[in-house]
Amino acid sequence: MRNKTAFSWLIVLIGLGGAFGGYNGWFGQTGQQWFDSCWSSIHAQGTAKTPAEAIAWQQCEPVTKGALFDAGYVFAGNPEKAATPELKAVYAACPSNWTDIPMGGAYVLAVDLIQKDGGPGILDKLAPPDRMIVRAFDKRWPNCASARAANGFPRLVRKGDEWDWSEPCKPCQAEKAAKGG
Repeated sequence: MRNKTAFSWLIVLIGLGGAFGGYNGWFGQTGQQWFDSCWSSIHAQGTAKTPAEAIAWQQCEPVTKGALFDAGYVFAGNPEKAATPELKAVYAACPSNWTDIPMGGAYVLAVDLIQKDGGPGILDKLAPPDRMIVRAFDKRWPNCASARAANGFPRLVRKGDEWDWSEPCKPCQAEKAAKGG
């Protein structure tokens, strides 16, 4: 009986330690930490005050793009320039670099959408920021990933420091041909 009790307490302590560690970002940046640091970077007057703050601020845009592109998002350009039905469908369903994404980057829009939705939720205090970012974008553009796939646009993947199509983009080639290029 004594061993069962000791084992139970050990499990409880490990669970509490894991929750404490997750909340404090021991296992990676949490959604709450991402939101707080990115919100601060947008509203800061000047530069970061500490090295840790500078490093956190540098992660705002890459984390946002990684979350969105891994979820199947693409950013459309100027909708008035679309020539093919495929590109027009993506423009209608996805955020536009031309009209939606601020000059500061996609993370600025993500922070704004999350803030308007009431801020990070309870699970975002423990979980990585990816799901929180995608959830905010899904509320405004729920069909982006499916429109991208349905219209033949490949996923965006990281290639070194850049994002590029996972395979040749046939709708992009068709768009270029339709414009005479």
